[in-house]
Amino acid sequence: MAESESDNWIKEAILAYESQLLRYALHFVRDPNQARDIVQDTFLQLCRNSKPELQERMPQWLYTVCRNRAIDVIRKESRVKQMPEIENQGAALEPAAQAPLPCQAIEASEAASGLMEQIATLPDRQQEVLRLKFHGGLSYKEIAEIMELTSTNVGFILHTAISKLRQQMVQPS
Repeated sequence: MAESESDNWIKEAILAYESQLLRYALHFVRDPNQARDIVQDTFLQLCRNSKPELQERMPQWLYTVCRNRAIDVIRKESRVKQMPEIENQGAALEPAAQAPLPCQAIEASEAASGLMEQIATLPDRQQEVLRLKFHGGLSYKEIAEIMELTSTNVGFILHTAISKLRQQMVQPS
């Protein structure tokens, strides 16, 4: 039996966004299994919608549903969790990729580790805007919809976060 077109667009969405959403959810819940459950729930919600409804705003819709589901999980657990670093946790969620040369891997790891440490010092909202912009590749408008902010506010938060990171990198603590 041939696959229907409705199945194809959902499969394409999963291939395009699954790993990004896993990393995003992991920042909220710190547990890879919970992050997978949240992303699975997100894609189940996608299956309940039609392509024409979401085609123009797919990324922001997926991130919004993922974010809301993660917040629900946190609330259900009745405890507040700080957003974690995902340097090592995110690696377990990534699809297998071609391994870099050992020296390149060490350099990249050291650079990423230093940057992740600096990002972890930022307020949660700034961390989330950075993740959505640079990990998710979303526009200011899309981030604003996800976080229920204005585009101007997103730009200000992003500018402030990047300025703080630059300052920290120039003057390490």
